[in-house]
Amino acid sequence: MEWIDSHAHLLDPAFEADREDLLTRVLPAANIIKSVEIGCAPQEWQPALDLATHYPQLVSAVIGVHPEYAPLFTPQLLPVYQQLLQDKRVGAVGEVGLDYTCLDVSSKEQQQALFVQMIACADQVQKPLVLHVRREGEDYAAYADCFAALDREWQQHTSRPYSGVLHCFCARYEEAKQALDRGMLLGINGCFTYKKNEYIREAVKKAGADKIILETDCPYLAPQGKRGTRNDPSNIAQIAQFVADYLEVPLDKLAQLTTAQTKKLYGLS
Repeated sequence: MEWIDSHAHLLDPAFEADREDLLTRVLPAANIIKSVEIGCAPQEWQPALDLATHYPQLVSAVIGVHPEYAPLFTPQLLPVYQQLLQDKRVGAVGEVGLDYTCLDVSSKEQQQALFVQMIACADQVQKPLVLHVRREGEDYAAYADCFAALDREWQQHTSRPYSGVLHCFCARYEEAKQALDRGMLLGINGCFTYKKNEYIREAVKKAGADKIILETDCPYLAPQGKRGTRNDPSNIAQIAQFVADYLEVPLDKLAQLTTAQTKKLYGLS
């Protein structure tokens, strides 16, 4: 069985000591055929592309501006970013979206203005979106505002079978359906395995295995049993087993589905 980690941050300092060992030994041993590196701040764009160049068979890049970093995206950076997006190593625009838990560093207005720019950039290069949307407690306003912005601004100019992915899906079926109705997939990671998250599991079960892809979001969100430790792409197999058991889908079928869906999303060969 072959797996793809559709959302990773291997350039995080947490991997400084053993990044090369992970990429050359650990991931291949775990049947990880691709890890998608997310560069979600301006200073991460070129390193993500460099990592994809250094490990062309194993790493693909996605670049964007996380809502937390909205103040960093100055007008001078827009043409730089637009140029980088045309690079064939870039599979999507992301992670971008709305996160109202970090309003101490970026206001709603800053985040919303940035998101509009990111949507326009995605349309311009005809690439999908990797969405980061995070609620605050039981307040789902960020999701409502995100979907409203997509309806206003997004032309969905992409030739890919999927228009994007709702990364780190941690919401109800109501939010899942809004994403699915817009041609998106759901990114499933260690959050799916946490004991308190039955509502996430039920939403994913209702959506179906043909609407999901697997991710780690490493070094964050290690699966149940490894919580509190550094996450890495080799944990995809553990997440996948949990998902397969809950959805009552054979593990090999889940591998086939999620790998194929990730390839289609990012345009991977």
